[in-house]
Amino acid sequence: MSSEPTAVSAPGKVLLAGGYTVLDPSCRGLVFALSARIHCVATPSRDPSTPGKITVRSPQFQDAIWEYQVSASDSDGAGVSVVQTNDGDPNPFVLTTLKYTLSYLSLPAPPATTLTILADNPYYSQPPPPIPRFNSLPFPIKSAYKTGLGSSAALVTSLTSSILLHFLPNSSPKLSPHIFHNLAQASHCAAQGKVGSGFDVAAATYGSCVYRRFPPEILTSIPDPTDPTFTEILKETVNKKWTSMESTPMTLPPQIGLIMGDVQCGSSTPGMVKTVLSWRRSGGEDAEAIWKNLNSRNEDLISAIKDINTGGEHTTDTVKQRIAAIRRMVRELGTQATVEIEPESQTKLLDAAANEVEGVIGGVVPGAGGYDAVCFLYERKEGVEQNLREFLGNWKVENGVVKALELGQEGEGVRVEKVEGYQDVKSYFEGVAEL
Repeated sequence: MSSEPTAVSAPGKVLLAGGYTVLDPSCRGLVFALSARIHCVATPSRDPSTPGKITVRSPQFQDAIWEYQVSASDSDGAGVSVVQTNDGDPNPFVLTTLKYTLSYLSLPAPPATTLTILADNPYYSQPPPPIPRFNSLPFPIKSAYKTGLGSSAALVTSLTSSILLHFLPNSSPKLSPHIFHNLAQASHCAAQGKVGSGFDVAAATYGSCVYRRFPPEILTSIPDPTDPTFTEILKETVNKKWTSMESTPMTLPPQIGLIMGDVQCGSSTPGMVKTVLSWRRSGGEDAEAIWKNLNSRNEDLISAIKDINTGGEHTTDTVKQRIAAIRRMVRELGTQATVEIEPESQTKLLDAAANEVEGVIGGVVPGAGGYDAVCFLYERKEGVEQNLREFLGNWKVENGVVKALELGQEGEGVRVEKVEGYQDVKSYFEGVAEL
């Protein structure tokens, strides 16, 4: 158990290829980790007299403080009890992560600790620059407009990892990466109330990768934390390697860059997914043919990028053609399922950028699609990135313009950070911790 602060960060994500099909264990998706990260700094409390008191803070937002009391459960084998003791809106992602991770560690009364969460600016719509790193926003976190980078998955992965590393006995052997991943997946799905595809937590843990989902039964077999078998089954599930899942590392070639654009409109992703899956179940052979065709085009893009990374014959022109082929099939899927996966306004934006800005390879509406965001690949040549950013900044949408986020693709997933790296935001820790 560390007597010093422990800092961990986990990246956001963009699912470039595999929207909807990634829910199918027979299909793969291409997910890139982003340089925008969510950080968690665990510090021993200045008042250690209250064992089991965990304070979680998100000081960039108003009233974002959650205080919890952790204690042993009334039932042997059940999860530890984690009760919020202060007023304010509950945060199911924080609460569930604490309950699952402390139960996994079998820590019914951990030392009094403060966990400080900091989000890089691209996770939320921001005022015009210049703004400081970890900009503070003048409203509660529930009022912040998210940009769709996977903040809940990055939060849960960062929080899970910081708790594991901070509370593990110093003599403990080094944990395998799959422990961090499996526990974060379990917590994230429990907090959501459903077992999703998991590509967002996989990217947060492992970094950019080709992803194939795990069988949902792995997590649905974990009982409720009040069940006397919860802790045992949770540990068994987290400790074993999920061999049917794939997370093969794959980054963009060095000559290709990535830009995300915040469109600031928003879509209801769960509703869209439900509609598409219902269409697939009832659509017969025609629906299955579209599904398989889309998956095949996703695989073609994956193979082209892999080929470029290994010095093969494919070029950025191949990537351009294969992105266009995926988009055609995504639009067909959307038409047949009556879901706006690539809405007409997004189609106009993607086509215009690819046609009017030299060096743009292509763009997609990532993940489940809709109006949330756009993602572009471009050639890393002089002036291309700046020209694309200027183009997006001048493109009019319903809520203003498209804002190019200050981020890029990176290969690394969850990582330990140096505590000294937060000295520039030391005011966030005043009265709470020594950095």
